[in-house]
Amino acid sequence: MVPQQPSRSRGRILAVLGVFVVLIVFWNTWSSIDIGAASDAPQEARVDMSDPVLSALKVSVRQASSSPPKLTIGVTNTHSGPVTVFTWNSPLDPLAVQLGLLSFTPEGQDTPIDIPTIQVRRLMPPGDDAYVTIEAGKTEEREVLLKKPMIPLDQLQGKVKVVCKGEWKSVWASKKEDISAEALVNTGADEASLKGNFESEPVEIEF
Repeated sequence: MVPQQPSRSRGRILAVLGVFVVLIVFWNTWSSIDIGAASDAPQEARVDMSDPVLSALKVSVRQASSSPPKLTIGVTNTHSGPVTVFTWNSPLDPLAVQLGLLSFTPEGQDTPIDIPTIQVRRLMPPGDDAYVTIEAGKTEEREVLLKKPMIPLDQLQGKVKVVCKGEWKSVWASKKEDISAEALVNTGADEASLKGNFESEPVEIEF
Protein backbone atom coordinates (compact mmCIF):
# COMPACT_ATOMS: atom_id res chain seq x y z
CA MET A 1 0.00 0.00 0.00
CA VAL A 2 2.83 2.43 0.76
CA PRO A 3 4.15 2.60 -2.85
CA GLN A 4 0.70 3.79 -4.03
CA GLN A 5 0.71 7.02 -1.95
CA PRO A 6 2.78 9.09 -4.44
CA SER A 7 0.38 8.09 -7.21
CA ARG A 8 -2.62 9.23 -5.16
CA SER A 9 -0.90 12.52 -4.36
CA ARG A 10 -0.20 13.15 -8.02
CA GLY A 11 -3.84 12.41 -8.84
CA ARG A 12 -5.06 14.94 -6.31
CA ILE A 13 -2.65 17.57 -7.61
CA LEU A 14 -3.76 16.99 -11.21
CA ALA A 15 -7.41 17.23 -10.17
CA VAL A 16 -6.80 20.56 -8.41
CA LEU A 17 -4.88 21.89 -11.42
CA GLY A 18 -7.71 20.81 -13.73
CA VAL A 19 -10.29 22.72 -11.70
CA PHE A 20 -8.00 25.76 -11.65
CA VAL A 21 -7.60 25.70 -15.44
CA VAL A 22 -11.37 25.42 -15.96
CA LEU A 23 -11.94 28.44 -13.70
CA ILE A 24 -9.37 30.51 -15.64
CA VAL A 25 -10.93 29.62 -19.00
CA PHE A 26 -14.41 30.46 -17.71
CA TRP A 27 -13.23 33.81 -16.33
CA ASN A 28 -11.48 34.81 -19.58
CA THR A 29 -14.50 33.88 -21.67
CA TRP A 30 -16.88 35.86 -19.46
CA SER A 31 -14.58 38.89 -19.47
CA SER A 32 -14.21 38.88 -23.27
CA ILE A 33 -18.00 38.78 -23.69
CA ASP A 34 -18.42 41.79 -21.40
CA ILE A 35 -15.68 43.76 -23.17
CA GLY A 36 -17.04 42.91 -26.61
CA ALA A 37 -20.53 44.01 -25.66
CA ALA A 38 -19.23 47.28 -24.27
CA SER A 39 -17.15 48.06 -27.36
CA ASP A 40 -19.98 47.22 -29.76
CA ALA A 41 -22.57 49.41 -28.07
CA PRO A 42 -21.32 52.83 -29.30
CA GLN A 43 -20.97 51.56 -32.88
CA GLU A 44 -24.54 50.23 -32.94
CA ALA A 45 -25.82 53.51 -31.50
CA ARG A 46 -24.02 55.47 -34.23
CA VAL A 47 -25.58 53.35 -36.97
CA ASP A 48 -29.05 53.68 -35.45
CA MET A 49 -28.66 57.45 -35.27
CA SER A 50 -27.57 57.81 -38.89
CA ASP A 51 -30.13 55.53 -40.54
CA PRO A 52 -33.24 57.69 -39.99
CA VAL A 53 -31.64 60.73 -41.62
CA LEU A 54 -30.15 59.01 -44.66
CA SER A 55 -33.19 56.83 -45.23
CA ALA A 56 -35.34 59.98 -45.16
CA LEU A 57 -33.60 61.30 -48.27
CA LYS A 58 -35.65 59.94 -51.17
CA VAL A 59 -33.94 59.98 -54.56
CA SER A 60 -36.13 60.11 -57.67
CA VAL A 61 -35.67 60.23 -61.44
CA ARG A 62 -38.15 61.48 -64.04
CA GLN A 63 -38.08 62.44 -67.68
CA ALA A 64 -37.84 66.18 -68.22
CA SER A 65 -37.68 66.15 -72.02
CA SER A 66 -37.54 63.59 -74.81
CA SER A 67 -35.94 65.84 -77.43
CA PRO A 68 -33.30 66.60 -76.43
CA PRO A 69 -33.34 63.76 -73.87
CA LYS A 70 -33.18 65.22 -70.37
CA LEU A 71 -33.71 63.75 -66.92
CA THR A 72 -34.59 65.45 -63.67
CA ILE A 73 -33.00 63.95 -60.57
CA GLY A 74 -34.56 64.93 -57.26
CA VAL A 75 -33.82 64.51 -53.57
CA THR A 76 -36.81 64.84 -51.23
CA ASN A 77 -36.25 65.36 -47.52
CA THR A 78 -38.86 63.38 -45.57
CA HIS A 79 -36.96 63.91 -42.31
CA SER A 80 -38.53 66.03 -39.58
CA GLY A 81 -35.83 68.69 -39.83
CA PRO A 82 -33.51 70.32 -42.37
CA VAL A 83 -30.74 68.28 -43.98
CA THR A 84 -27.62 69.61 -45.69
CA VAL A 85 -26.12 67.57 -48.52
CA PHE A 86 -22.61 67.72 -49.95
CA THR A 87 -23.49 67.56 -53.64
CA TRP A 88 -20.27 66.16 -55.08
CA ASN A 89 -20.87 62.58 -56.30
CA SER A 90 -24.47 62.84 -55.13
CA PRO A 91 -27.73 62.80 -57.12
CA LEU A 92 -27.50 66.61 -57.15
CA ASP A 93 -24.09 66.62 -58.84
CA PRO A 94 -24.30 68.19 -62.34
CA LEU A 95 -21.84 65.48 -63.42
CA ALA A 96 -24.05 62.62 -62.19
CA VAL A 97 -24.10 61.01 -65.65
CA GLN A 98 -20.36 61.28 -66.22
CA LEU A 99 -19.66 59.88 -62.74
CA GLY A 100 -21.70 56.76 -63.43
CA LEU A 101 -24.49 57.44 -60.94
CA LEU A 102 -27.17 56.64 -63.53
CA SER A 103 -27.78 53.21 -65.02
CA PHE A 104 -29.89 52.46 -68.11
CA THR A 105 -31.40 49.04 -68.76
CA PRO A 106 -33.35 48.70 -72.04
CA GLU A 107 -36.52 46.64 -72.02
CA GLY A 108 -35.81 42.95 -72.49
CA GLN A 109 -32.29 43.15 -71.06
CA ASP A 110 -31.12 42.02 -67.63
CA THR A 111 -28.09 44.28 -67.25
CA PRO A 112 -27.53 48.01 -67.83
CA ILE A 113 -25.70 49.24 -70.90
CA ASP A 114 -22.03 50.16 -70.55
CA ILE A 115 -21.44 53.86 -70.01
CA PRO A 116 -17.92 55.31 -69.81
CA THR A 117 -17.17 57.24 -66.63
CA ILE A 118 -14.67 59.97 -65.89
CA GLN A 119 -12.46 60.89 -62.96
CA VAL A 120 -13.01 64.45 -61.81
CA ARG A 121 -10.34 66.54 -60.11
CA ARG A 122 -11.95 69.45 -58.32
CA LEU A 123 -10.55 72.46 -56.56
CA MET A 124 -10.41 72.21 -52.80
CA PRO A 125 -11.90 73.34 -50.55
CA PRO A 126 -15.40 73.01 -52.03
CA GLY A 127 -17.28 76.22 -52.78
CA ASP A 128 -20.53 77.32 -51.19
CA ASP A 129 -22.52 75.89 -54.10
CA ALA A 130 -21.29 72.39 -53.21
CA TYR A 131 -23.65 72.34 -50.22
CA VAL A 132 -27.44 72.35 -50.40
CA THR A 133 -29.82 72.55 -47.46
CA ILE A 134 -33.14 70.81 -48.03
CA GLU A 135 -35.87 71.79 -45.62
CA ALA A 136 -38.24 69.19 -44.21
CA GLY A 137 -40.77 68.12 -46.83
CA LYS A 138 -38.97 69.94 -49.65
CA THR A 139 -37.32 68.65 -52.82
CA GLU A 140 -34.11 69.77 -54.51
CA GLU A 141 -33.70 68.91 -58.20
CA ARG A 142 -31.04 68.92 -60.89
CA GLU A 143 -31.53 68.48 -64.63
CA VAL A 144 -29.06 66.44 -66.69
CA LEU A 145 -28.75 66.22 -70.45
CA LEU A 146 -28.19 62.85 -72.09
CA LYS A 147 -25.96 63.22 -75.13
CA LYS A 148 -23.31 61.44 -77.14
CA PRO A 149 -20.60 60.30 -76.82
CA MET A 150 -21.11 59.83 -73.07
CA ILE A 151 -24.50 58.15 -73.55
CA PRO A 152 -24.92 55.70 -76.47
CA LEU A 153 -28.37 56.97 -77.40
CA ASP A 154 -28.65 54.47 -80.25
CA GLN A 155 -28.87 51.73 -77.59
CA LEU A 156 -31.67 53.51 -75.77
CA GLN A 157 -34.68 52.77 -77.90
CA GLY A 158 -38.19 52.30 -76.56
CA LYS A 159 -38.69 51.70 -72.84
CA VAL A 160 -35.63 51.97 -70.61
CA LYS A 161 -35.35 51.43 -66.85
CA VAL A 162 -33.32 54.17 -65.17
CA VAL A 163 -31.84 54.05 -61.65
CA CYS A 164 -29.74 56.59 -59.76
CA LYS A 165 -27.40 54.85 -57.34
CA GLY A 166 -24.30 55.81 -55.37
CA GLU A 167 -22.99 56.92 -51.99
CA TRP A 168 -23.57 60.03 -49.94
CA LYS A 169 -20.17 61.52 -49.16
CA SER A 170 -21.39 63.84 -46.41
CA VAL A 171 -24.82 64.64 -45.02
CA TRP A 172 -25.63 66.75 -41.96
CA ALA A 173 -28.92 66.79 -40.06
CA SER A 174 -28.87 70.59 -39.84
CA LYS A 175 -28.84 73.77 -41.89
CA LYS A 176 -25.65 74.78 -43.63
CA GLU A 177 -25.23 77.88 -41.46
CA ASP A 178 -25.22 75.64 -38.38
CA ILE A 179 -22.25 73.61 -39.66
CA SER A 180 -18.80 74.83 -38.65
CA ALA A 181 -16.50 76.26 -41.32
CA GLU A 182 -13.90 73.66 -40.39
CA ALA A 183 -16.36 70.83 -41.01
CA LEU A 184 -17.25 72.23 -44.43
CA VAL A 185 -13.59 72.61 -45.41
CA ASN A 186 -12.80 69.07 -44.25
CA THR A 187 -15.80 67.51 -45.95
CA GLY A 188 -15.55 63.73 -45.85
CA ALA A 189 -13.33 63.77 -42.77
CA ASP A 190 -15.90 65.37 -40.48
CA GLU A 191 -17.01 62.78 -37.92
CA ALA A 192 -20.35 64.55 -37.46
CA SER A 193 -21.35 64.03 -41.09
CA LEU A 194 -23.29 60.97 -42.19
CA LYS A 195 -22.27 58.66 -45.01
CA GLY A 196 -24.16 55.87 -46.70
CA ASN A 197 -25.66 54.49 -49.88
CA PHE A 198 -28.56 55.88 -51.88
CA GLU A 199 -30.65 54.33 -54.64
CA SER A 200 -33.73 55.57 -56.43
CA GLU A 201 -36.72 53.46 -57.32
CA PRO A 202 -36.46 52.19 -60.90
CA VAL A 203 -38.38 54.38 -63.31
CA GLU A 204 -39.39 53.45 -66.85
CA ILE A 205 -38.68 56.12 -69.45
CA GLU A 206 -39.61 56.15 -73.13
CA PHE A 207 -36.84 57.09 -75.57
